[in-house]
Amino acid sequence: MMFTMRLLSALLAVCLASCGAAKPPPAPDAKVALYAISDSTGVHGWLLGTVHSLPKGTSWRRPAIDSALGEADRLVLEIGEPLDPTVAGEALGRLAFTPDLPPPSARVGSKFQRDLAYVYKDLSLTDAQFKDQESWAVALQIAAIGGIKHGMEPQNGVEPELREAFGSKPITGLETIDSQFAIFDALPARAQTVLLEEVAKEAAENRDSDRDILALWLRGDELGIARETQTGFLADPLIHLALLTNRNLDWADQIDALLKSGARPFIAVGAAHIAGSEGLPKLLEARGWRVTRVM
Repeated sequence: MMFTMRLLSALLAVCLASCGAAKPPPAPDAKVALYAISDSTGVHGWLLGTVHSLPKGTSWRRPAIDSALGEADRLVLEIGEPLDPTVAGEALGRLAFTPDLPPPSARVGSKFQRDLAYVYKDLSLTDAQFKDQESWAVALQIAAIGGIKHGMEPQNGVEPELREAFGSKPITGLETIDSQFAIFDALPARAQTVLLEEVAKEAAENRDSDRDILALWLRGDELGIARETQTGFLADPLIHLALLTNRNLDWADQIDALLKSGARPFIAVGAAHIAGSEGLPKLLEARGWRVTRVM
């Protein structure tokens, strides 16, 4: 369930002190899902689902991905600009604060208060550190700090490696840091509370969802990833609509227009946006493109 939050968590995580990285899972035969986008005239682009922060040393590239990288004329990411802690912090500051908010522990339901207290203790946090911050911002920061503690490092994510591989070729984004934060900020108060409750619950239960998701991604398990998009906070209809459904529709329109302009993009977005009936492959097929898995 953490795919959709991980890029924003990564943006925040670069501002925080890192601890020792966890040992990456073995991936001698990684089969990360790659799709070719084509029509009757041939292949026009490629689509890759990503994990935005990885344990150091995770091996995920394979020859088919490298071949597509070489053929593409541009890289399209969720956010075009490299991670910048100052920019991320300023964007958070513009949206995250509302005066006189109750402390986060008073916003969550009674059955989640124990979870949040456990997370606070585990991550050396307190309500005071989130004074007047809206619940979505608290949830993102808890996810970021927890990810760092468990060795999920944004510097080792897929996007930095893709940027390096593309060298001087153009790199653009489907969204900006501000627009991504704005999606969370626009959630109704109750949906923001659900977000915080589910993040706290998962962390308190010591569910190693990052590891589970990483394993699904590395073996190219589309069905497993699709199931994850129906769990946790993404099971909430309003959150699901805002973080997945609406964004996928917008991105599909942008990608469709880019392909029709004659570009040959390599598109890399969080893996949750690729999987299932509302994922980008299905949406692009509905717009007339052929989208096939590259083995």
